[in-house]
Amino acid sequence: MKGRFVVVLLLALTGVVGTLFIALGPQATERSPGVLHVGVRYSDEMSIEFNQFGKTGPGAVIELVAPDGAVAFTFENLNIGRNLVPLQAVPSGPYTARLSAPGYGNREVPVIIEGRMLNPPKDAELGAGTIADYNMIGVRFEPIR
Repeated sequence: MKGRFVVVLLLALTGVVGTLFIALGPQATERSPGVLHVGVRYSDEMSIEFNQFGKTGPGAVIELVAPDGAVAFTFENLNIGRNLVPLQAVPSGPYTARLSAPGYGNREVPVIIEGRMLNPPKDAELGAGTIADYNMIGVRFEPIR
């Protein structure tokens, strides 16, 4: 094949694929469940004592707690690093995202769930070592002394 035909073919293919992404993208996100990105780190993960947990850590847990105290959603065995948590069948409303790990202090983050989206309230004050944004929560656990 000549170089011109290869270039024209690549441009046409790029245009077709780009058009499909634009046309089908919104439909794909409507059908797929929301995904929450949960980042987990430990303040002592470089210590000798932490080696007892292995590369994945002690296994953290995230719970979405309703204002009345009922646990609406639980996801276990969160590893060190980024974890993808599907937000399925969680009713919309305000919650407290409680993150815990054995031997470490709990972290609580106020969140609002609307459909498949999780956001912190605009005026939320997050503790040191905690961040929250659109469909993302990050925590750094401190050991209980």
